[in-house]
Amino acid sequence: MSVFPENPFVFGEIVDDANFVNRADELNQLVRDLADGQKVFLLSPRRFGKSSLVSVALLKLQKRHIRTVSLTVSSYSSYAQFLEKFAEKALRAAGPWERVKNWATRFARQVKPELNYNMNTGEVSVSLGRGSTYDPGPVAPDVFALPGELARNAGFRMAICLDEFQQIAQFNGGSVENVLRNQVQQQREVGYVFAGSQPSLMQEMLSSRRPFHKAGPQMFLDKIAAADWKEFIARQFRKRGRTLDDAAMETMLAAADLIPYDVQRIAHELWDHAELKDKRRLDRSDVHSVVAALVTSQSAYYELLWEHLSARQRAALQALASRGPSEIYAQHVRDQFRLGPASTVQKALQSLDSRDILDRYKGNYFFLDPLFPHWIRKRGA
Repeated sequence: MSVFPENPFVFGEIVDDANFVNRADELNQLVRDLADGQKVFLLSPRRFGKSSLVSVALLKLQKRHIRTVSLTVSSYSSYAQFLEKFAEKALRAAGPWERVKNWATRFARQVKPELNYNMNTGEVSVSLGRGSTYDPGPVAPDVFALPGELARNAGFRMAICLDEFQQIAQFNGGSVENVLRNQVQQQREVGYVFAGSQPSLMQEMLSSRRPFHKAGPQMFLDKIAAADWKEFIARQFRKRGRTLDDAAMETMLAAADLIPYDVQRIAHELWDHAELKDKRRLDRSDVHSVVAALVTSQSAYYELLWEHLSARQRAALQALASRGPSEIYAQHVRDQFRLGPASTVQKALQSLDSRDILDRYKGNYFFLDPLFPHWIRKRGA
């Protein structure tokens, strides 16, 4: 019985350096800025590879002996829990314990947390307080100051990623932004990347009315160019003596809308399809089969999502799936899909954006899941 080689196309998880496609300029800039102690704001729609970019950047910084910390803000249910994990990860990154215990002890005297160190594993844990009435606000400045204290006094540099940063406004009525900004701007030895997957919310956080206005450079991730995808995909398939003809490659990239997650997802399934059928040359029909199978596998989810949309939202999605963003406001399209006036269309699109069904890229709305419009068109056929 033959054993299939490992599928080289990775989606739904952090992509490692070996499977990273392009982003060379963004990666080099991010590494350089973080090494220099900059505070960088990374804006990107979901599924564009933001977290993978940051992960590879942190790995490169570790090779330069820069300590790294990564937290996903949306993983924490409360401000207190977020602060606990922030302090824990900063202390762990700064270790070993013998090197930082003096500063950890000083932190403990100021903040008065429950601080535990496991002699066997070297892990440190922090507990700030228990109960739903506990207010972590008074100790937050000391927690956020900790990385700078550790780096400055122990003689190293640090880089910290706060992923899904737009969610931080959910903590403590938004005042966390003031506290965090006040502390990080004093930390010359610590680089920060504030990464957000809802660009509209991130841009609001960076507006003139908010604390992080002009706090650091902004980086917005574009889609990866088709030429880079073609070279990467063709190279991976050649390792198994397989090829995709030009039409197959174009069809696959169009189906994925050049969104990194979905290019990798369709390529992953196409790889398995080729292995199972032992096909050496793949054409457009193979891509159509794989895309159809993926849409079918998601149909229950799409149906549930569709049931919870209003008639106006459904009509807007049908028009967008059929005609694309450039025509959706045209009179004949609004008449065909009974969309109503342009202002009504705009409200429907904005509501779909807020539900993470659509997002904006270079001024136009697009489907965050590029297979959803395939299902919509099939459903209405």
